[in-house]
Amino acid sequence: MDDEKEMLEYLKIDSVEELFKDVPEKIRDEINLPSGISEMDVMFRVKKELCKNESLEDIVSFLGGGIYRQYVPAGVSEILARSEFYTSYTPYQAEISQGMLQALFEYQSLICELTGMDAANTSMYDYHTALAEAVLMAGRIGKRKRKKFLIPENIHWDKIPVIRNYLRGSDIELEMVPYDNETGTIDPEELKDKLDEDCLGFYVESPNVFGVLEEDVKLFSDLKEDTKAVMVAGVNPLSLSLIKPPSEWGADIVVGDSQSFGIPASFGGPTVGIFACRKKHIRKMPGRMIGETVDTDGDTAYCMTLQTREQHIRRERATSNICTNEALSALASTVYMMLKGSAGLEETAKNCYVKAHQLAKRINELDSYNSPYFAGEFFNEFVVEVPGDPEKLVADMCKQKVIPGIPLNTHFDGLSSSILTALSDTNTDEDIDRLLEALKEVVK
Repeated sequence: MDDEKEMLEYLKIDSVEELFKDVPEKIRDEINLPSGISEMDVMFRVKKELCKNESLEDIVSFLGGGIYRQYVPAGVSEILARSEFYTSYTPYQAEISQGMLQALFEYQSLICELTGMDAANTSMYDYHTALAEAVLMAGRIGKRKRKKFLIPENIHWDKIPVIRNYLRGSDIELEMVPYDNETGTIDPEELKDKLDEDCLGFYVESPNVFGVLEEDVKLFSDLKEDTKAVMVAGVNPLSLSLIKPPSEWGADIVVGDSQSFGIPASFGGPTVGIFACRKKHIRKMPGRMIGETVDTDGDTAYCMTLQTREQHIRRERATSNICTNEALSALASTVYMMLKGSAGLEETAKNCYVKAHQLAKRINELDSYNSPYFAGEFFNEFVVEVPGDPEKLVADMCKQKVIPGIPLNTHFDGLSSSILTALSDTNTDEDIDRLLEALKEVVK
């Protein structure tokens, strides 16, 4: 009791219960456990409460916005569950196995094949941090006198604060570039005007947060050549089975997320930040990179070729303080890509593309709906203009166990009556019919 009293005094609170005040009172009342009950009774009580949860297995979901419920082949979890891989610890060079090194080498190779870039690291935490690190890397490879970096407004709303946090302490300043209200793509004239001699680099995303693809990629390569600015491209790797890789846009650095490759949607994570670049920039790249070599017997061997964080030999010259990566999740993506093969990835991408366009057309045929809202070409998700308050519409449809998408009204001023709807290979024809029926029901 003395220890508890000392702890409470140190925390400046009156009781242990105050530690859980952020848990809604309704939930606390429901799980209110009497003191002195057995472990077994606690487990029975908690499991009973957990049965009230509803997963994506129980609900028809068209959520996207960076997390997609793609089908995960059984072979992925089977291989990941092997004791050689399944550990929460990310090993360093001294104790990492040749098997894990080879798997991560294959991951890098596959990412390079998809993006068309020369080199990739073994993953970042997620898309957001990969982009933030790319902006910092642009500062290392760009002209020193330049301080400004351009970011389009048509990217996920959570990415901006992450980038700003990463840039604290640097002399790089962000400047936003508006998007075209008709197409949903980055405004080309605004980009040209802002890409002046003080501009360090620019970022372009395709598909962007609206699911819209940037079709005029020659514009970006021309601007890059004319201004010598660093170009960072953001991608959905699944779409690269169908469209030109960012290497053909002129990108110096490519970022993205391979969550849709073998990783369940779960509660929004984990994800796998993709980071790739051109060969001449390898030394400026953050994270770790695995290389192929030979051992003393002349047999193929793998080793950590690049370790640029401060705890290794780079010290104050480190390109990043990232202390680990998503190695296990990167392995999941590797297994997924290997099981699918190039033909399988292309088939999945085509399936998502075709079904998304069919769905957009069918929604547009409903009274009071405008779909897709933007005229630009899209991949697997699109914006739908809905009647009335989009948050109320989503809430009403959730009562019917259908989630039509993400409300955009609180994130984009010009989209006060819109939702973002995504489609994956797990959405069946029956799911689409249920969505359409629910959309009709909520406007009656």
